[in-house]
Amino acid sequence: RAAAAVIESAGGLDFDPVFASFGARAIGLLVDLVILTLLLVPGFALIVAGSTPLILLGLALIAAGFAVGTVLYTRAITSTGQSVGNRVAGTKVVDARNGRPVESGEAALRYVLRFAVSIIFFIGFLVALGDPQRRTFHDKIAGTVVTRPARESWSIDDEVGGPPRV
Repeated sequence: RAAAAVIESAGGLDFDPVFASFGARAIGLLVDLVILTLLLVPGFALIVAGSTPLILLGLALIAAGFAVGTVLYTRAITSTGQSVGNRVAGTKVVDARNGRPVESGEAALRYVLRFAVSIIFFIGFLVALGDPQRRTFHDKIAGTVVTRPARESWSIDDEVGGPPRV
């Protein structure tokens, strides 16, 4: 007779996420997009000014703004699982395999792909329409999933004192 198998896990087998809705994801994206836009505006303003030195400086500021946005996003996602957009939307970015916090490399990759690739023709978001976990292109590449807290349930029996006694 074979010995019983022992499976050790740090919670990965119990990961049963509630996936964020498309609406919540759109709200999070819009908030994060506004923040990125604010970081890029100085560079675009210099480019519009028109002279070659200002255009070069503007391009450098755009690159710096994107780098700052990437660092801020990465730090937020790795520490709490939530960027500003996720906080507003009530969603959280976690590792798709086990629900643990995302590592910095994956968080940075997700951000860069989210704004540099996925936003073009919304290709990354179109991918999510056919995915049962609502994972976008950047989620699949970075190994992440966007979740929301499970809904709280309430019952009259949860009240202090419980059901009336007969």
